[in-house]
Amino acid sequence: MIDVQRKDFKRQTAYKCGIGDLNKGIFVKKPGWESSYIMTDYGDFSRVNIIAAIVGKDEGTITLEDSTGKIIARVFDKTELINDINVGDVVLTIARPREYNNQIYLAIDLIKKINDKGWITYRNKELSLIKKIRDTTKIEIKNDAKEIQSENTLNSKEQIISLIRELDNGQGADIDEIIRFSKIKNAEDIIKDFILKGEAFELRPGKIKLL
Repeated sequence: MIDVQRKDFKRQTAYKCGIGDLNKGIFVKKPGWESSYIMTDYGDFSRVNIIAAIVGKDEGTITLEDSTGKIIARVFDKTELINDINVGDVVLTIARPREYNNQIYLAIDLIKKINDKGWITYRNKELSLIKKIRDTTKIEIKNDAKEIQSENTLNSKEQIISLIRELDNGQGADIDEIIRFSKIKNAEDIIKDFILKGEAFELRPGKIKLL
């Protein structure tokens, strides 16, 4: 008797986003049970929540359009999901981004007609707020990264200065030894920067001395 173990998989959150964000994204296909996703400027999404108008319909396929762009959405197993959906309708669509022939499309999980078209305006306001928050977060992350980089650069410079003093026997410190002992990737650039800024000078080729 084969023992079949049941696995419970957590359903991915459906993130609100604009169609334009998806069209500009990069699709990442994952193997096995791992969820594939699309990389966008505002995050990586395995499932999305879209409010858009239907501007085209074919067998098992609809074309969605919002203020940011158009995208194809497909139903593979449950074609009845779009039986009562027609061109001109506004719908809320929960779907998984997919790619075929280098084109992003949506695999529909759920689709619901929205009678009040005012939801389009409301969603646009939501997306504007979401993007503002995400842009602010990106700026904060970049600033944190710059601070860390600045601290690392400062520490590297201090280490180089310490080595120059330690290796200088009165005739200057050997540049090759400074680079080798420091184990800092950009040690040579830091030394050149010292010389350009007048913080150190070459006594002779290959020998440096602090001012």
